[in-house]
Amino acid sequence: MEALLYLLLVPASIAGVIACLLVYLLFLYPRTRLDTLPAGPGASGPGFEIHEAGGVPYLMTGKLPYPTHFESTNHPTIDLGGKWHMHFDRGDDGEARGLPSVTTPDSGWMPVSIPSTYNNAYGSHTMYEGAVWFHRQFRFDGRKSDAVFARLCFRGVLLRCSVWLNGRLLGRREGGYTPFYFDISDHLNYDGINHLVVKTDNRLTWTSLPPKIWKHHHAGWHTYGGIYRDVSIELVPSQYIFKGAASSVTSAGRTDLRVDVLVHNMSAMLPFDLACSVYAPGGKRVGAIRTGRVTPGEPVSAHRFDFRIDRPITWSPESPRLYTVRLSIRRGSSRQNLMFKTGIRDVSVSGTSILLNGTPVFLKGICKHEDDPRLGATQNTASIARDLSLVRRLNANYIRLAHYPHSVDELIAARDVGILLSEEIANYQTGTGFTAWHEERQSVFRFPVRMFGMRQMMKLEFLLNAQREIAEMIERDRNNPAIIMWSVGNETYTLFGDGGRVYAWLRDVARGFDPGRPVTMAELTYDIPFFDNRRRAAGEMDVISVNMYCGWYYGDTAGIGPHLDRLHRMYPDRPIIISEFGADSAPGRKESDGVWKAERVGYGKTYSEEYQARIIAEYWKAARERPFVTGVSPWVFSDFFCTWFPNNPVPFFNLKGILSAGRKPKAAYHLLGKLYGGK
Repeated sequence: MEALLYLLLVPASIAGVIACLLVYLLFLYPRTRLDTLPAGPGASGPGFEIHEAGGVPYLMTGKLPYPTHFESTNHPTIDLGGKWHMHFDRGDDGEARGLPSVTTPDSGWMPVSIPSTYNNAYGSHTMYEGAVWFHRQFRFDGRKSDAVFARLCFRGVLLRCSVWLNGRLLGRREGGYTPFYFDISDHLNYDGINHLVVKTDNRLTWTSLPPKIWKHHHAGWHTYGGIYRDVSIELVPSQYIFKGAASSVTSAGRTDLRVDVLVHNMSAMLPFDLACSVYAPGGKRVGAIRTGRVTPGEPVSAHRFDFRIDRPITWSPESPRLYTVRLSIRRGSSRQNLMFKTGIRDVSVSGTSILLNGTPVFLKGICKHEDDPRLGATQNTASIARDLSLVRRLNANYIRLAHYPHSVDELIAARDVGILLSEEIANYQTGTGFTAWHEERQSVFRFPVRMFGMRQMMKLEFLLNAQREIAEMIERDRNNPAIIMWSVGNETYTLFGDGGRVYAWLRDVARGFDPGRPVTMAELTYDIPFFDNRRRAAGEMDVISVNMYCGWYYGDTAGIGPHLDRLHRMYPDRPIIISEFGADSAPGRKESDGVWKAERVGYGKTYSEEYQARIIAEYWKAARERPFVTGVSPWVFSDFFCTWFPNNPVPFFNLKGILSAGRKPKAAYHLLGKLYGGK
């Protein structure tokens, strides 16, 4: 989210104690052996394994390989959205009370429409954290067949869940921002009523993403909960394509397009025919290849299709033209048809420039949460269209998706209108609980020893959760040409040598699944030279992203340029993006309204729209004066609900949005539109 608050100097009597703690924690903490922890094939963790076939990595979650997002399929599908029932389990004893086997919800359950979040800003359960149960009954008319299996898909459940079907546990899931799947063929009641039960829990833990970093910590966005994205059942052939990965190389006016296809031979390894065809923007077919009869030798088989495209039509923000890839597999009378779209475009880093299709690009961006005061974290077609329209009116060409994988529908909509994206896992402020400890003015004896710094970053369970989320994010979204960077963290503890080692490993996880895109992470600015000069994650990244709040949480805007210059001297061969900056402003508030004394700012601020606009203008000026700065993304698109700010002019809202929570433009929105060349 935003830079951690400026650490004020502590009294000398306490400083010695803290120094002793720091020495112990920095050098004597338990270590995970990163050199023995595979970043790619051979890796395994709770509920996942990474394998490869034909040199192509793939992720197994449970008993199923993790699929690419295909934009259309011929799979018969049952939509499980709509009417469910919900039960708040305040004692967290629902399993003991038999809720996994519930068939008829009683008066303790309430109707709810799914997808949704139960604790939006204006609801009656806004502050609820804990277990919540969901129940839905449905009919499945058909019969069991060895030719197909039933795949249950949840696109997103916050933040962890357990799932039962007809009283039988399908599995438990950690992680709220990427889809997950179950084979439910052996658990269905065919030609009868089925009961699907989901227990959710939105509480942070020390190793969740995002993690808890201090005893009473909440992440810098609201702890939403519930089944907030779509749920469905697909009938999938038992020999089926689960991964289609497009990559391209353009040279001398031609493109070599490669499509790697992985097939899961689930229940048998019978012969099949495989076909791949590619269509140019406008619909003209540019190539079609069939394998002929193939007899697989492994449960997962790899197949490669290479196409030559003369005079390719490239994807760019100015011309977001897309190629269509169609895949099919046929075994006897069974046929699976799939389609995804991709773009021919090249993104690379050369010195201090980010190149798009060989040309330097300056990222005129904005950070954005999935947040709506009434929808919460849920997005729908209307809210996505509304928000992207407001981004385009800025003449922005880039969105930094904060701080977790967003809905795939938003990513596709951004792709189709030509907005560049970076996508991030929810590795947020890990290891930095000491800042919350200081901010809350806690006793030295309550210093967060257990999870300070590298003690939290090097927890094996945390690293494995991060690895799985990186892999799921990339496997879902890798064909989207709008995504130009993967981000593996935001404002975490990255100090000294070991901070760099963790990020080298996370970078390698991302590169293993997608070597074609740059990797970044957003470094925290402490505004304390001892810390800022010892951040080590940036040195492991292809692109340096830095979050700065000069003029709000610390110092003034005169510090922007010198800090950027110091960072450039440390890494003179890397592009720098100012990934966060800004100031709070209450909608309609003016400088003449005076100072508003609020939390988390060490001295009085006006919270005026004019001041926020001035801050943004100063950062823009500093960035454009420095050719090594290749982009900016002010924090943030719109005001959003956050429990960090109970005494802000709009209580419980982070007010750094350039629009209000209701999407009313502030002065900063109009200014940024002018700076970006908008209307």
